[in-house]
Amino acid sequence: MQFLSRALCAAILLQSAAAYASIYPIYEGKAFTLDRSDFEPEVPVSLESETATSVTFSLWGIEENLSTSTDSSYKPWSNDYRNTQNAFEFAVNEGYRITSIEVTGTFAGELYPAQWTMPGDANNTMSFGLHVGLEPDFATEYDVHGTKTFKVSSGPTSLDGEFGMMLHGSAESSAASVWYLDELTGEQYWLGSQAAARITGLSMTVNVSPVPEPGTWAMLLGGLAVTGLAVRRRRGTGK
Repeated sequence: MQFLSRALCAAILLQSAAAYASIYPIYEGKAFTLDRSDFEPEVPVSLESETATSVTFSLWGIEENLSTSTDSSYKPWSNDYRNTQNAFEFAVNEGYRITSIEVTGTFAGELYPAQWTMPGDANNTMSFGLHVGLEPDFATEYDVHGTKTFKVSSGPTSLDGEFGMMLHGSAESSAASVWYLDELTGEQYWLGSQAAARITGLSMTVNVSPVPEPGTWAMLLGGLAVTGLAVRRRRGTGK
């Protein structure tokens, strides 16, 4: 009986979460609505700017989980790894199309290998991907010391109705030490390396375009027909 009560409470909580997500989407605009997928943990996303043809969001809640650093001092090797996977749902309103989605950001890294008769090793790897439809787009960089900007995109498209989008991110840093012998004191220990990797400045831009309504198409075709008829009459009169 107690098990059934817990299961019932869990089901009610899941339904409440889904209802909350549908009532309070991340963004609801003239062209589309953006929300996290049902039962996905809430991801802090905020609106940056909005125009008639594009909407830009800050993905600061995702980049918070994509920062690593490691130090192999006094041990032979160390590693730090983080990854995220976030699902979102779009609902495009009638009369509009999403023509492209792109995410920009910066890969930032620091590498400080230990220096001795044989140098230590410091490495990092960062990757970010956008997955809409069948063709994901990924950007990956290795051994970054400094910063490198990147962009991933859905490419030119024409999306309407409801569809899903997945964002993937990962950051890893690793460091290897060298065995150090202090010839003056005779002390021996691991001389450490340091490495760091983080993904920052994540921003997503959704580009939209209005689509003529059926009535507008009918008026346009009617206008073309009238114009064509007038041209024919002029040609006939000229003869």
